[in-house]
Amino acid sequence: MKLLKDLESRYSLEFLEIVTFPKKYDSLAYLVSKELKGTMDRKWRNFNFKVDLSKYDAIILGEKTGKDYVSSDNKPKNTKDLLK
Repeated sequence: MKLLKDLESRYSLEFLEIVTFPKKYDSLAYLVSKELKGTMDRKWRNFNFKVDLSKYDAIILGEKTGKDYVSSDNKPKNTKDLLK
């Protein structure tokens, strides 16, 4: 229980419920260790990241202009057509 309380004091419970790792660890001691502290902190910063939309201009999409791209069918479909 001490390991869980340590994690809860550092990170929110909502974050701890959704955080995932590619490998399943046997104990919470791995998550508290110094080796994974950097990884947990990086995931915590990504979890809390908010984009400041005031820095960016809004792009309003209008009507489509110009013609669509039509691919040419001169590519061989298989090796037999390539070697003809």
